[in-house]
Amino acid sequence: MNNKTLITIIVVLIIVVAVVMVGGKIGKKATAPGETNTPQAQQQTQQPQAGKETTINNEKIITIVATKSGFDPKTITIKADTRVIWVNNGDEAVVVASADHPTHQVYPPLNLGGFEKGSSVQLVFDKSGTYKYHDHLNPDNTGTVVVE
Repeated sequence: MNNKTLITIIVVLIIVVAVVMVGGKIGKKATAPGETNTPQAQQQTQQPQAGKETTINNEKIITIVATKSGFDPKTITIKADTRVIWVNNGDEAVVVASADHPTHQVYPPLNLGGFEKGSSVQLVFDKSGTYKYHDHLNPDNTGTVVVE
């Protein structure tokens, strides 16, 4: 094999590798660390405002933001079958737990456990009622979900 053929083969391989690498990124949206590139994740990259109801894939969703100073909003009123998502924007872990502290027995499904900064937990409320919760690590941070 002469040098001209060898150089041609190398150039063709470089072009094929470049096309495969670039082609894999075409049409894909950039994702944040820990985020997947699925249609649902793409729709959720536009973070809903705290306390404002949104609809994704025909599902009602409302977001509560957890910070060091508490939950925002502190009280929400929603319709049954709405998904509530708690997003941790604080610097420390948050543990969403049902009232009363420290037993957490008023509404056990609301004992969502701990989640670190930048992550979230969620629950679909399917029955009407008033549900109180708190951050188990900081029990003065409380909130209420009213389901109509």
